[in-house]
Amino acid sequence: MLINFNIERLDKLLYDFHSLTGLTISVWDANFNQLSFQPKDMRNFCRIIKQSPEGKLRCLLSDKAVCVECQKAGKPVTHHCHAGLVDTAVPIKFKDSVIGYIMFGQIKDGSSDNIEKLKTLSRELQIDFTLLSKGYKELEIYNKDKVAAAANILKMATRYLWLSEYIDIGYNTIASQLDDYIRANIGSKLSVKTICGTLSISKNKLYDITHQHFKKTIGEYVAFARIDEAKKLLASTDLPINQIAVKVGINDYNYFTKFFKSHVGLPPLKYRKEFPFNLHNATDISF
Repeated sequence: MLINFNIERLDKLLYDFHSLTGLTISVWDANFNQLSFQPKDMRNFCRIIKQSPEGKLRCLLSDKAVCVECQKAGKPVTHHCHAGLVDTAVPIKFKDSVIGYIMFGQIKDGSSDNIEKLKTLSRELQIDFTLLSKGYKELEIYNKDKVAAAANILKMATRYLWLSEYIDIGYNTIASQLDDYIRANIGSKLSVKTICGTLSISKNKLYDITHQHFKKTIGEYVAFARIDEAKKLLASTDLPINQIAVKVGINDYNYFTKFFKSHVGLPPLKYRKEFPFNLHNATDISF
């Protein structure tokens, strides 16, 4: 199944939601890649945190963590991010599959101990406490009823995204077949000759398909798929790194570690350790 998000149309939808609610909102694909967000001007609190490389990484991993929990629950999930803000993720479903996520929030919960949390955050990220505190005071205070209402509306809206051509679901196209074949055989060598033989296409046709549909060479797309699968296994299983390497088609542990770090920016073990920020703080919202 090949999934294409209409970023321009989704961006307008997010803009309308933000204009109506004042909440920050973003769309992520099933592989936890952020596709669009509103407003384009980041909250001062979040902007200050992301000026720190460590803070930026924590934000990314925290966002991915709530998406993972949302995927497991199959319904909206609310959690506290690493900086203590409240975020909610809503799954985008097609039939029984989660094909993406809508996340909204970046609001404070009004807890009395947040000053101490801010001091700790300021110290750990080496951020000026006065600026951080000022940015925090500008944030909207968490309103449970408002968040639940917004999540309920988005939950219903996500059912029609693909029907309204915000998301294009491809099934029988050759590009979809190629994508399905690569992901189903990610643990294999996946040579150009084998792919072409299986799909009964020429090399030139294969190159045209990957360039037109994936904006990558066939080698780049296979590498992308291997990294995607490796990230999922690192985040959702306790498998040893060497076993994950084999499962994504790389038998050399040292090469896999270098390969993963070159694409993700972190070695596999560190990615696994830093990925699950605040999963224990996630809360299911029932509707």
